[in-house]
Amino acid sequence: MRGCLVDTNIFLRLLTEDDPVQTPAVKEFLSQLVNRKEHGYITVAVVLELVWTLESYYKLKKDKVADKLSLLVNTPNLEIENRSIVEAALDYYASTKADYADCYNGAYAAFHGDGTVLSYDRDFDKLDTVKRVEPSTA
Repeated sequence: MRGCLVDTNIFLRLLTEDDPVQTPAVKEFLSQLVNRKEHGYITVAVVLELVWTLESYYKLKKDKVADKLSLLVNTPNLEIENRSIVEAALDYYASTKADYADCYNGAYAAFHGDGTVLSYDRDFDKLDTVKRVEPSTA
């Protein structure tokens, strides 16, 4: 199905309602998605940028960001690149102290391998289906 890529700033207008001109236009577009009159898709880069912006610029707490991501993931007629991995990462993100990028990479490792991640980043230890290993120096 054809459609358009929906960029991060569109979701930011919807989720923050910080622009009195753009927000209504975005809400109208999203209602078109819900009513299946439009089709949209997003990449993992959009999700990562959305999380980063909500946390760093808008200073939202992790639980609020997770709630807003859930709205995005559950938007009808919105195709999400690697949806299953994005959803698993969201579950990790909502239930651990790891950042979303680590949660995504951990979920990716679990879906595409045996869950092993080569890293010095101990945040991976917080993800129950991930086994972090460090390179040996022997």
